[in-house]
Amino acid sequence: MAGNNAPRILVVGGGPTGAATAIALRREVPDAHVTLVDKATFPRDKTCGDGLGPGARRVLDGLGLAERLEQFHMPMSVAISGPGGVEAVARGPIMEGRDLAGYVTPRLALDDLLLHAARESGAEVREGVSFEGMTQTGPAPAAQDQARGGERVRLSSGEATFDLVVGADGAYSGVRRAMGIARPSMRHTHIAMRAYGTVTHPDKPVSDTLRFDFLETLLPVYGWVFPLPDDGANLGVGIPVDHLKRQTKRHGRSLRDLFDLYVEDLERRGFAVSGVERVAAHQLPHAAARTPMTAPGRSAVLLGDAAAAINPLSGEGIFYGMAGGVQLAEHLGALDRAGGSWQGADLAAALTGFESAHRRRFGRHYRECYLAQQLMRSPLWAGVATRAVAASDTAMAHVALMLFDEQSAGSRGLLHLVRSSVRPLLRLPWAARTGR
Repeated sequence: MAGNNAPRILVVGGGPTGAATAIALRREVPDAHVTLVDKATFPRDKTCGDGLGPGARRVLDGLGLAERLEQFHMPMSVAISGPGGVEAVARGPIMEGRDLAGYVTPRLALDDLLLHAARESGAEVREGVSFEGMTQTGPAPAAQDQARGGERVRLSSGEATFDLVVGADGAYSGVRRAMGIARPSMRHTHIAMRAYGTVTHPDKPVSDTLRFDFLETLLPVYGWVFPLPDDGANLGVGIPVDHLKRQTKRHGRSLRDLFDLYVEDLERRGFAVSGVERVAAHQLPHAAARTPMTAPGRSAVLLGDAAAAINPLSGEGIFYGMAGGVQLAEHLGALDRAGGSWQGADLAAALTGFESAHRRRFGRHYRECYLAQQLMRSPLWAGVATRAVAASDTAMAHVALMLFDEQSAGSRGLLHLVRSSVRPLLRLPWAARTGR
């Protein structure tokens, strides 16, 4: 049981980022009183592609949750198709010495499972409680809060003071607004539409493959089909918000129109799609925005979608949010074991140290994924890149791990990818290379 002087931490948001952070905090700072709040009551759905790649699986394994994931579907391969009908496939689970296996886990089930695990770890979980704002405070007026600094938080259930507030409350984060951090620009925001349905193919092993499609006629739209049991699938499309606005202005296309065009494209390629339901959209601010995770003078930190920690290439965010939560907990655990103060300079140093470490860990990966995403907007370069990875198992393994893990190509990997890309480009007719 945490004592009266134990650090008090509020985690806002009960999705995978918030739940994993609460579990990690209870492990690293066992005396802390960790409160997790979410405005929803669980189980609840969340618009998402539902893919958990090897990176996310590794984080959950490290939290002792491996056995709880065994109930979910585990595809073993990744397929990428590009212009001209070229398809590259990484057949797992082991490729180039790396484990590519992951899960497809509907958020309705995954988030409920992780929230139960957070409760079992000793965190106080309060569902149906909304975050309404917070102010920086010195000693609080209530007797039990005397001589405590931190943040005075307004919840729908009342007010309380916390030594630290963790904003894991998604793309529309209220904690981010309260910290005075601007929302990421639309230039660095995608919007995605997800649905569930049945997807089959007479020849392709749909149930075993995570599929990404870069459509020649719709670029920079990308589509996905992530398999579920019994021929079910999570399928959808993503597009940068500014490009969606152009599509609407020039062609009168809505996001749902683009989704329907993707389904039509799947059917032209021999896939049978039926029973489409639960269609929903959500914005994805991605990591190229470099959204701050901390703010000077504030006892608060942002994680996951709230910090725009989303892969610019794949739209995947669960891994980065959970990994950030574990990393934060490790820095706070070091602070606590060193006898540091949860007030003032000691806490500020721990938070800025965490943010710096997180940037060092993922910065290069994010930059390379953003560069790849920019290249895949071009039909020419999307075709060249797809042919390159189709011709090289090493290149395909790099791409699969860029999509679902924290892979960075490195100097050797970049040279290999460049060579693999240049060879098919040189074989193209001059008109195709120049766009004439």
